[in-house]
Amino acid sequence: MSDPLHRAAPEASDADPRGGRRGAQDALQDPRRGAWAKYWRMVVGDVGAGAFLWYELVTGLFGDWPGALGYWLRAKFYPRLFRSCGRHVVFGRRLILRHAKRISLGDDVILSDGVVLDARGQAGDGIRIGDRVFVGLHSVVTTTDGTIELAEGCNIGAFCRIGSYGRTRIGRKALLAAYVYIVGAGHETARTDIPILDQPYTTRGGAEVGDGAWIGAKATVLDGVKVGEHAIVGAHALVTQDVPPYAIAVGIPARVTGSRLDRSPAGG
Repeated sequence: MSDPLHRAAPEASDADPRGGRRGAQDALQDPRRGAWAKYWRMVVGDVGAGAFLWYELVTGLFGDWPGALGYWLRAKFYPRLFRSCGRHVVFGRRLILRHAKRISLGDDVILSDGVVLDARGQAGDGIRIGDRVFVGLHSVVTTTDGTIELAEGCNIGAFCRIGSYGRTRIGRKALLAAYVYIVGAGHETARTDIPILDQPYTTRGGAEVGDGAWIGAKATVLDGVKVGEHAIVGAHALVTQDVPPYAIAVGIPARVTGSRLDRSPAGG
């Protein structure tokens, strides 16, 4: 499945003279800009030279530093990269940060090694990560002109991908197993005279995983879909429509096969 959020954030100055907005390939090949300007725009966005130099300095010096000393150095110097950063945040090695001034971190957040946080764009609120959120190894959280919220205490497994062009939320204490894909955008496909890549982004409002829900390994939740609070989605499921609270849904496409309320322990 193609991911439109892998394309660079459209900026006002990236408008195609023929109309519409530019994707990553057009923006990075724009002859009006040099390589330095493209790198600046892609990595840190519309910030001053001081913020850009601080990003280059601290990520270059400390981003890959191993061991406890590396964790301490990143805890000391990384917080200034972000829009806001709470206390006792753990920054793993080799983090990839894009437009960090559009990212907020709560208290006691853990970002494992290789995590990608990409909040490119100008619209929306970027990425908001609540208190005590865990983001597993090499997981990707990416939004283009949108908002992604990882609510308090949620747990994102290894190699997950959460994207949005609108608004996507992972609820409080929600659990995403490894390789889960939360899709918050799509491609327009109506025209057949031009490649899909050159057509506009679309969104059905983003995706939502409710408080306390559990999404099984390698499951996919599509744009415009809400998984209700405390629901369970089975491994490898493809969720194309809403899942009610406390429901159990499995399969491709996912179908509700039961309810957690039906098997609650006596007196529970």
